[in-house]
Amino acid sequence: MTTARPLRHHPAPEESLRVLRGRRLHRPTLAPWMVMVLIGVIAFLGLGFARTSLDKSAFELDQLNRAITEQTAMNEQLRLEIARLENPARVAPLAEEMGLVIPGETRQLLVDLGGPAVASNGEGGTQ
Repeated sequence: MTTARPLRHHPAPEESLRVLRGRRLHRPTLAPWMVMVLIGVIAFLGLGFARTSLDKSAFELDQLNRAITEQTAMNEQLRLEIARLENPARVAPLAEEMGLVIPGETRQLLVDLGGPAVASNGEGGTQ
């Protein structure tokens, strides 16, 4: 039983060995994928931040609109109160109680800024 194989004829090492340029094995690189994943994560976080800012602005705008509505209603109530307080029918009895009367004769006072004040009766003449 022979386990050895017969020796084949091999040429001399100088003749049979030479360097051949072939294709390099392309290993899949992770750099482009990592860049894409990083861009995706940044875009996702940016969209979340933008959405949060817009929601915050919307809440602030809603609060401002509510405050404007409340202040407008208060302004209208104050205008009504002013109109009620300025009503001559309310003021006249209070003025009479204080001793104020409506004058029977009106006199205009003309003021010349360059000279002394001149009083006139309602007829355009001076007194």
